[in-house]
Amino acid sequence: MQKFRSAIDLLGHANTALLFVCKYLIIFIVATIAAILIAAVVYRYGLGSAISWAEEASKYLMVWLTFLGTPIALRHFGHINIDLLFKILSPRLQQLLYFIVSCIICFTMTIVFTKGMKFADMGARQVASSFNLSMWYMYIAVPLGAALTILVAAEQALRSLVGIADPENGLIITTAETESAV
Repeated sequence: MQKFRSAIDLLGHANTALLFVCKYLIIFIVATIAAILIAAVVYRYGLGSAISWAEEASKYLMVWLTFLGTPIALRHFGHINIDLLFKILSPRLQQLLYFIVSCIICFTMTIVFTKGMKFADMGARQVASSFNLSMWYMYIAVPLGAALTILVAAEQALRSLVGIADPENGLIITTAETESAV
């Protein structure tokens, strides 16, 4: 059991490092989108000339933002959920519920990853309409985000699996609501 927990902790440390990188990429992407849109407005209304690629670049950066942010939100239980059922269950059943949910997320993200890789491969033969860049760079965000989400969901599934046998050492649910109550 100790080796199993060590493996889970190793996965947790890997996820922490990957999501640390994602967090700073997200900050960079948000700053880039803001700069592009501010420049587009200044050019259009201040200088009377439009930046032709601003809308398309912002749209694709938003896709990257979404798929890099999904595993972070999952790790911190930031997605919208209904926790009424969760609150009335015993600790073991809570862990079982999170195990089932994490397995469903892994399954769903595996499909998204597979389809996203095919989509990215198709995009490798296309070029963005307003700037000369392969669409592969835009579409690869989907399988990358799905893979990161699978890693986080797998960690949560394994932690909740431990929690089914021993709720004290299982998945610990921390949200902004529970952190502010402490």
